[in-house]
Parts: sequence; structure tokens; C-alpha cells
Amino acid sequence: MVTTGVRGESPAQRTARINTARINAEASFRPTFRIDPLVFQCQAIPGQTVRFKFRLSGSQKPIDFSIQPVSLIQHRDGKVTAAETLRDRDSVRLLSSSDLRLGGGEVQEIEGTWTLPRDSGQFVSVGLLVTDRSEEPFSKQTTQRQLGVRFVTRYLLRLEADIRRVNSVQGEIRLTTGGLVDRDGFAHVNALLWNPHDAGRRLRAKARMIDAAGRVVIDEVPLGLTSRINQPEPKRFALAVLPRSEVTLTAALPEPVFPGDYQLQIDVRDDSDDVAQQSFRVHVGEYDFQAQRSVVGRVLKSIQVHPSAIELSTLRGGNRLVPLSLKNQGDKAVSIRVVATDRNGNEVSWLRVRPERVHLGSGAGRKLMVTMNGHAADAQDKYAELRLHAESEFATNTGSLNVPVAMLNDDRPRDPDVSLGTIEVDENNPRIIRLQITNHGTRHLAPHLIVTLTRGNEPPVICEAGYHAWLLPSESRELRFQLPESTTGIFKASIHAKLNRTVDPTLTEQTITLP
Repeated sequence: MVTTGVRGESPAQRTARINTARINAEASFRPTFRIDPLVFQCQAIPGQTVRFKFRLSGSQKPIDFSIQPVSLIQHRDGKVTAAETLRDRDSVRLLSSSDLRLGGGEVQEIEGTWTLPRDSGQFVSVGLLVTDRSEEPFSKQTTQRQLGVRFVTRYLLRLEADIRRVNSVQGEIRLTTGGLVDRDGFAHVNALLWNPHDAGRRLRAKARMIDAAGRVVIDEVPLGLTSRINQPEPKRFALAVLPRSEVTLTAALPEPVFPGDYQLQIDVRDDSDDVAQQSFRVHVGEYDFQAQRSVVGRVLKSIQVHPSAIELSTLRGGNRLVPLSLKNQGDKAVSIRVVATDRNGNEVSWLRVRPERVHLGSGAGRKLMVTMNGHAADAQDKYAELRLHAESEFATNTGSLNVPVAMLNDDRPRDPDVSLGTIEVDENNPRIIRLQITNHGTRHLAPHLIVTLTRGNEPPVICEAGYHAWLLPSESRELRFQLPESTTGIFKASIHAKLNRTVDPTLTEQTITLP
């Protein structure tokens, strides 16, 4: 923005005038034109010629467009972009001009015909590349050499046809790789699907997790393309795979996956039949997918406990009653007894859980209600544990789990009081670095730490741990950060420690040598 002064105005008046001009400029923004629809869709038979139409509406200054039919390219994340040309140049013919001038307030149409290939599969798609050719000089004519940047805006319109009267057997669809990846501490399915043929396909895919005993522990997880993961259902899971394209199928697992060996089974279907099925071996290590452990606990390898920590409060906005959910994912019935104790194992009177005993059949779930006694409130915070003792049918297996419980009564503001140790490489696994954190305060924390490793101009290496799992007063914990395989050498480590969800993160720096 270029501004000029006004004689006699003060600096404050000048600033106010400039700010007012900025506000007026921002408030006057309007789109220059509109295209409807962005995707032309139809049903047809092989070899049929269909007619398409797109409507352009102008709103401001005139715009010059050029229109070019193009083939489409699909990338691994599922995004579709334009190729340089159209493979079959005679398949799309424009009835309107390939050069179009859209005036302010005018309405014009892009019309044409599209002849579908006779050997097409069940899904065909091509594009129209609409390029803004409006010319604006950089400046007035001058004898001096000029330098400038010109932005060219392009819009990709798509023509899509679902083909009828097609044999459903159209060639093999391949699942080339499959596994679990860590995203923000949670497990996500990640698989590559390859369509090696000249025909497009509309597909759907689902995944399941099977444990080492052959039990289905997570079932019917719909998979989608990475580029459509934020779309609403059912669009999120509709797979349109272009010819000779490899795409990534992904989804977050809806339930935690715990350490052990599994089979990841992926089924791909079209409207009539299975087209691909593949199983992949998956090993979940002790420190994989750490965020899920701050959300869900486990006892006897089959009982899920949610949440993994409970906060009761007499303060404004707090909860005096919180449900504790139990779910039996095993094939045997389990009996569970719950006892409220302090951290030394002595029973406490200010905390109550109902019922104290439950029996869960295979696949069954139950909610326990955790609340404080009416006479428990005083000026101090209190801490306790719910000790869950689980015993499987016929007493073949037993196990226990402690769920920490806080009752907050003290409304005085306080700053977190923590100390961080020195980053060290794990002696048993050079791909893991460790960091000790200690809570010296009187209230629990929910820390999440991000370590950024930098060296010169190389891209930074970022790893995370903590994931807001509780750190009780006077408690110390060793956080473990997993590194990529190729990380070696001397790095500067920047540690961003967010100690509570409502407290700004702190920053410290150390140096570390990775073997």
C-alpha cells in the first residue's frame, strides 16, 4: 500500500486514516466470477456421446479465458491434476469458443460434447483446463529494464461418467503395501492401492485388525483417500481411482491397538463383488502410538478402561460425577472389583464408585459412576486411585490397573513447577531418546513435549511424547521419543514443553549426539 500525507494532520490522525483505508479495502472484496458446476457428472454406455455445459457468471471487471480439454493425473494422496494434453484428442469437442471473454455481470456458457471410449471401464474422467488470460501491464512504458511477477490462475473442471453395461471383471486391483503409521500419537491404517489398467474404478475399502489368537479386535474400518479425509460421509470413503494410478488408503483406528502381533486385513470392493483382499503382518511395539495410552487403559489384555484418569471438582465448571467405561474385547467372561484407595493403598472415604463389582461377558460393556462424597469438599486438592482387580472366567487369568483420581477444591492460581533432565540416547535402542520430567508442584500436570532436532540447513527432525498423560504431584516419568531410522550426528535439541492444556509452552535447548 502506498500512502500520501495530508497537510496539517498529526501522526496519530495519519495512522487512523491509513487503518480506515485498509478496513474499507478489505470490506470491499468480492469474487470476480463463478463457475457452476465444477464437476459434470453423468451415466452413459461405452461409445456414447454426451453433451456437457458449464455456466460462468461475472461480477466485476472483464476476464479473458482460454479453455483446453486435458487428461487427468491422480497422485498418491488422491488429488487430481491436469496433464498437458488430452490423450484422445477427438473425444472432447468444444461447441463454444476455446477463447472466452466474460464481462462484469455477464453470463456465458462452456458447451461441448464428450465421446466415451468403447473399451472404457466403469468410470471415466477427463478435464477442462480454464486459464485466466487477462493481461495487465506491470507499469507504464519506460526505457528502463523492468522486473515483475505475473500470476497465472487456472481452474480444473471435471467431466465424470459412470459406465453402464460393463462386465464387473475388469482386471486385477493390487494392494501393494499395508501397515499402521503414527499420526499425533494414534494409529492410522496406511495402504497403497494400484490400478494398473486403462479403466477407472469406483471402489470402497475396509480394514480389520486380527490379533495373534485369530480374534478380530477392530472390525469394519472404512478407508478413504488422504485428500478426502476431511470430507463428510459418504464422500469421505468413496474411492474413485483413475487408470494407471497408485493411491494411499487411510483411516484412523477407532479403538486403541496395544503391543503385540497382528494381521491387518484390507478388503476392496466395487458395487458387485470383491476386487482385492490382502493381509499384512503388523507388529505394535511397547512405545508405539503413545497418545492412546493417555486416553484408554487396559487390564488383562482384553478389558479397555476409559478414561485413563478422572478429574472431579467442586470448582466452577468442574464435574462432581464422571462415568468410567469398561469394555470386554476378549472371548471369555471377566469379573472386576473396584476399590478406591489413596496412593499408599489405604481406602478413602471421600470417593465413591457404583457399582463396585461387575461381571462382563465376551463383547459386553458397562459404565461405573465415580463421584465424591457430599462431605468431601475442603480447601485442599485430594488424590486417590481406583484399583481395578480383574479375574477371567474359571480364574485362569488375573490382572489389575490403577486409575488416578483428582478432586480439585483449591481455586488459587498456581504456576507449574517442573524440572527436565538431560536428553539421552536409549542404550538398548539408538532410535529412541529419553527425557526425565518431574512434577514438584501440588497439582497434577498433563504434559506434552515436542523435541525439534536441527543441524545447519538440514530439515528439522520433530518427535513428540507425553500426549497429556497425567503427571501426579511429586511424580517423575521418563518420556521416550522415537526417531527416524536415518537420524545420526550432533544436533541442537529444542524442547517445547506444554505442561497443561491451558498453559503456554516453555522452551529449553540442549545438544545431543546420535550414533
